[in-house]
Amino acid sequence: MPMTPILLANLGFAIALIALLFRDILWLRVVSVLGTLLIFPMYIFSDEIGWTSIGWNSAHIVINSIQIVILILLRRPLVLKGVEKQIHTSIFYAITTRTFDKIFKLAKFEEYVNNTELIHIDEPIHNLYLVINGDVEVTLQDDTKRIVSSNTFLGEQAFITGETASATVRILSDRATLLKWDHQTLQDFLNKDVALSNTFDLILTSDIIEKLRRMGS
Repeated sequence: MPMTPILLANLGFAIALIALLFRDILWLRVVSVLGTLLIFPMYIFSDEIGWTSIGWNSAHIVINSIQIVILILLRRPLVLKGVEKQIHTSIFYAITTRTFDKIFKLAKFEEYVNNTELIHIDEPIHNLYLVINGDVEVTLQDDTKRIVSSNTFLGEQAFITGETASATVRILSDRATLLKWDHQTLQDFLNKDVALSNTFDLILTSDIIEKLRRMGS
């Protein structure tokens, strides 16, 4: 057997070993396929062609190549449109579009009329709201009233802490559109990914800080 196939095979084995050092599964598969390809000449140019080895290594390449394509497709940014794009751009920009799309689909658009009470102080809250349009009145424990509008969360403090409502919230405008998530459904989804859950809590915390800033001014 010529020396070149042997040298390529040793290089291929080394590359396949190096592939195991990658934490990213996509790069692990890409480098692994590259290493396997370099091993092929050794089986082809040997005194007796190693059909069994060629067959199993071919299967290895095919399976990994399919998975590489799937991973690339899954990692492509999802193009958002309309209200979903606006919400992601203004509020959820720290979350990938594909992940946000899943969060968005857990919610429902709800239309409310004037004076509808969404949240009552000191009572449990089962939903997280995001105001899309319209004005909402928030009455605090000391009877201080504040008006909030689009791109503002309602019930976010209770979602984070699990405590009862710290204010009473009712619709102030003639009509208002809100995005509504069920607490348990959303929490179950976030619990699958600790990093995502932390990012979501940071988004809600930023909203709370912004509200406090507005109240202070």
